[in-house]
Amino acid sequence: MFVRLHSHSPSPQPNAVVFFGALLLALATSTAAEARPTAPGALCGSTDLDIATCQGNRPACAMCHQGPPDLNGFGGSVAGALFANDAYTFDNFDELIAGAVAAVANDDSDGDGITNLEELALGTFPGSAGSFSLAVTDPVGTQNTFYDVGKVDRRFAHRRVATTFCGAPPTFDEVTAFADLADDAAQLAALHALLDTCLQSSFWRDFAVQRLGDAKIHPLEAISNDGLIPLADYGWDYRLFAYILTDDHDLRDLLLADYHVDENGNVVEGIVPIPNGALLETGGQPLPPERRAGMITTQWFLMAHTMFSALPRTTAAQAYRAYMGMDIAKGEGIAPVDGEPRDVDSKGVTEATCAVCHSTLDPLSYAFSPYNGIGRLRAGSVSRLDLTGSFDDARVPWGPEGSLLGTGVTSLRAWAEHAVTTDEFKHTLGVMLWRAAFARTPDPTERAEFEAIWRGLDGDDFSARRALHRVIDTNAFQVP
Repeated sequence: MFVRLHSHSPSPQPNAVVFFGALLLALATSTAAEARPTAPGALCGSTDLDIATCQGNRPACAMCHQGPPDLNGFGGSVAGALFANDAYTFDNFDELIAGAVAAVANDDSDGDGITNLEELALGTFPGSAGSFSLAVTDPVGTQNTFYDVGKVDRRFAHRRVATTFCGAPPTFDEVTAFADLADDAAQLAALHALLDTCLQSSFWRDFAVQRLGDAKIHPLEAISNDGLIPLADYGWDYRLFAYILTDDHDLRDLLLADYHVDENGNVVEGIVPIPNGALLETGGQPLPPERRAGMITTQWFLMAHTMFSALPRTTAAQAYRAYMGMDIAKGEGIAPVDGEPRDVDSKGVTEATCAVCHSTLDPLSYAFSPYNGIGRLRAGSVSRLDLTGSFDDARVPWGPEGSLLGTGVTSLRAWAEHAVTTDEFKHTLGVMLWRAAFARTPDPTERAEFEAIWRGLDGDDFSARRALHRVIDTNAFQVP
């Protein structure tokens, strides 16, 4: 059983990506600003500064811009440091940007009382005073008379595990029994036993896990999975997602699974036939296993995002957003490829306002191009579509290859196989699991514990259950 949600907006369209083009760390040889999309990679690759957004992520436009191409206070400080360097020319920007950032590290460019260096380490924006909340320095505020605020409190953690993962607070008898345990070690063991019980509960498996998938799956009310002529059935997406997040299954299968999961929770190999009674060749799962790449090749994902597009930019952007944690429409994850964009479908993306984003987005998209979205009418037919979500060699007009974070990929399977090896993928999984435990992303004061969670996924064999056991051991979870 899965729970459907019908209130989500569709993913951003390609024109949104163009409109909000990333003009990262824009600097030029005159007073005018010009897009420098290589800045994030250059900054993260050549500086000794502790920059939180370089760990499993990349800096976005907002670090230096208040609205591209306008620089914010920090961007202006960095520009000033660059122009003060007699060696600076437009061509050596990548070599000198890290030094310019270091030169203004001890300044407070946004006047919020926190130095640029401190904000870079925290992961807040040194050019935006509003990004640093006073709650970071005083997260507790007033004292709580029931829990020992500021110290590890097993009673608090016990209530939090039950409420978060079982969906209900502990009963009076359960609270009393926990408090009566012999010592701290016994209470800690009981916490972990309770977590394992909760992770087998209907609340976790049939509801909470699905909510973690909503923003990745994007269920829509307008296109049901229960009709006679469904364009696609997102039940398959929820079942696969929930299966991967439970019972020590491998989280990398979010991008690597070559199987499906049926209504009874059983793994289904191979192609899932079109439902009986369908008038159009839609529904089911038409891809052979060798063409599958987990959640980004379900019929629903390809139908909802690719639709009739020749070059599936929206599809690639959603995959990058959902599973690599970076939204190109917000200027995140820009990793330009030499010679791109080539404007293979004559959409005008080589224009200056478009090219910054599309130098990353178009190479990301090439691997998706052989996959049908909604498909197309067959010749001489008014009722038959090419199979929605299927693989079609005729849809491969571009090459020689695409690129993901600087690595060439010659197929979508190769795209996925590289993605799961990256820090960006693991960081995104870490955010998802942290959100499961806290219903929010980690705040800057929790950076060290959060980083340990996602960097430790290899040691967990990419098991969500094992990682969540480490999450509940953190001070962030056990300290009121």
